[in-house]
Amino acid sequence: MKRIRHTVFESVSTMAAMVVVLLLGLLQLAVPGLAQSPPSGTVQIESWTYSGTGCPFGSLELVISPDGISSLGFTKFTVFTPGRPADQRKNCQVGVSLSYPAGFTFSVTTVEFRGSAQFEGGVKGGLRAGYYFVGFPGTVRSSRSLPPPVEGNFEFSDSFATSVYAPCGTESALLNVLFEATVVPPLPPKNNNKALVVLNNKGSITVTNAGFGLLWKKC
Repeated sequence: MKRIRHTVFESVSTMAAMVVVLLLGLLQLAVPGLAQSPPSGTVQIESWTYSGTGCPFGSLELVISPDGISSLGFTKFTVFTPGRPADQRKNCQVGVSLSYPAGFTFSVTTVEFRGSAQFEGGVKGGLRAGYYFVGFPGTVRSSRSLPPPVEGNFEFSDSFATSVYAPCGTESALLNVLFEATVVPPLPPKNNNKALVVLNNKGSITVTNAGFGLLWKKC
């Protein structure tokens, strides 16, 4: 399995889209004979950058398997409580510049999450994703709540309710995606004798991998 580690860190424009993950593989996973997809090998990632509290420099890796499926691997994307507000919410934004043949456009249709979570009583949490094309209006978002009880590994895929396509009439696009994880500590109970116990209940979410599926069509 081929591994590509990103070596140049840049800040990408602010919020709106949560990670490109099945990107390099899925961008080039054009099946011959499908008129709505660019010819195989004609979609290229020119560059990619990342930034965020969930993916500090050196903690994000793009993995490309022989079958063309790729994913983003995280090593420091964990939120937890009790902790500071900064420990309870983290994100990772990825910017991908890609080129492709004229006459095609694409959108992001699904988002995938893998990781683990553990909540004690009263703790809640969630995962969010989104994407947008730089220079063009329209942000698409998806969210998944993780209410208690939660314990162990998770893996799921969500579909975006709406779609935003890259503009036609161009042969390149800059796609921004963002992943966000949040834990919410429990509210103080009415019985103050139990307040300290409940408020100290623990919760955590660790995102190990995330991904997106793309949909191509002719303009």
